Amino acid sequence: MADINCAALVYIEDSKLLLVKVRELEKYYLPGGKIEAGEEPIDTAIREVHEELNVELDKKQVHYLGRVEGPAYPQDATVSLECFTYEGSLEEAVRHNEITGIRYFDLEHSDLIAPAVLVLIDKLNSKALVYDK
Repeated sequence: MADINCAALVYIEDSKLLLVKVRELEKYYLPGGKIEAGEEPIDTAIREVHEELNVELDKKQVHYLGRVEGPAYPQDATVSLECFTYEGSLEEAVRHNEITGIRYFDLEHSDLIAPAVLVLIDKLNSKALVYDK
């Protein structure tokens, strides 16, 4: 069982995955955050994307992709990510609040990507999770 339960947005454009980084941390991760008590994971994903990227997601265009578990970053713990996709555009996304970087990554391993996101990339590449925008 995971130590940390989060909801996150998986947004792929032109075969590249949108990731963010916060403050002084080196690695990039999915936009999202911890699920609060009594909050539905979809609502967490929508709230966190607004807080981190200043984008209002249309709930009707947010769809469940699946769950991924992996090493949390930077904590020494396991994170469970309830992953969602978005049919709309994130063209207006900007760094907001604690976010210090936004970047699109190829769907391959990189030393700049958080470990749980690498688990997601492996699942996407092996078709264990199917991203359908």
